[in-house]
Amino acid sequence: MTDEDPRARVRGYLLAQAEKNDFTALWPKVMEQRGALLAAFAEFSEAQAAFRPASGEGEDAWGAADLARHLVASTRNVMGVVDALARGAAATRDPLGTLGDSPNPSFTEARKALFDISLDFAALTGRLPASPNLDATAEHAFFGPLNCRAWFLFQRVHDTDHINQLAALRATPGFPA
Repeated sequence: MTDEDPRARVRGYLLAQAEKNDFTALWPKVMEQRGALLAAFAEFSEAQAAFRPASGEGEDAWGAADLARHLVASTRNVMGVVDALARGAAATRDPLGTLGDSPNPSFTEARKALFDISLDFAALTGRLPASPNLDATAEHAFFGPLNCRAWFLFQRVHDTDHINQLAALRATPGFPA
């Protein structure tokens, strides 16, 4: 990564904020964005959530329902990484799977699961050690090795990306009224 690379800028932000702020200072920033994400999903009907852009690839082809399912799994993964690293343990990530027993839950079910995991995520820092291990790191696919605080703050960046993706989805030609 070069300094001009946007990933390097985000990595620098995550590491700098994780170094100078404890979880108490990071929590409001992360939760504010999570609240905005939940509010963005609340604006989608089941039909709107099923809409997928015809021209996209990968995540760009996802609809709101796909994003909700992704965010449930990724939030669960981030929680596991933060918890393990804070305790100085090796962080393992779960595969990004489905929700519960349903291989393809409805948007309503996915949105409810996202709300539920968000409540659990909001309580995460209260379950962490008072003096978390800041030396242990886990590799992030885009941002390299991050410690527990940087992984926690990463969720804010991730939520921001998907809030923007939901706004772009609404502006896509053919999006249901």
